[in-house]
Amino acid sequence: MSEKKSETKSTKKKQKKLALSQQNTKLKAEVELYKDKWLRAAAEFENFRRRNAKEKIEWIRIANQTLLLEIVEVFEHLELAIKSANEKDSPKNFKKGIEIIHKQMKQIFEKEGLKKIETVGQKFDPNFHEAIIFTEHKKYDENIIFDNIRNGYLLNDKILRHARVAVSKGKKKTKKAIKENKNG
Repeated sequence: MSEKKSETKSTKKKQKKLALSQQNTKLKAEVELYKDKWLRAAAEFENFRRRNAKEKIEWIRIANQTLLLEIVEVFEHLELAIKSANEKDSPKNFKKGIEIIHKQMKQIFEKEGLKKIETVGQKFDPNFHEAIIFTEHKKYDENIIFDNIRNGYLLNDKILRHARVAVSKGKKKTKKAIKENKNG
């Protein structure tokens, strides 16, 4: 009887080993399947990222083309205004042409989110202004802009170009005020 028990135990062990081996093989196959799916997903994501980057570049190119086409139209109107300046009544025609061009450019700029930075009479802000001149002024207090040297612009509320400005150091003292300070 002990021999039969021993054979039964041995058979059960072999069966258990075989079952574990089969389960191990099945799990290895499952791991390979998930690994393959993961690698494919990673490759697809990388391809998506590359496509997306190319599309962004294309969108920018198309946006620039649209803007350039609008500017070309304005440029052509400028050429017409210049041609009309050669006519007999040039000052009237020329002025009207320039006004039309100015209006068109302003509309395009507004449509594209371009805004001129306010300067004269404003407090100097280095985030928006570049001080070229810093001197006393008879009308303006300290750190107030009294002259716009070059326009600055915001594009969609981001600095496109800083405004170059002249900034007051304070009100200019008159000769009378200077004498009073020396005597007082």
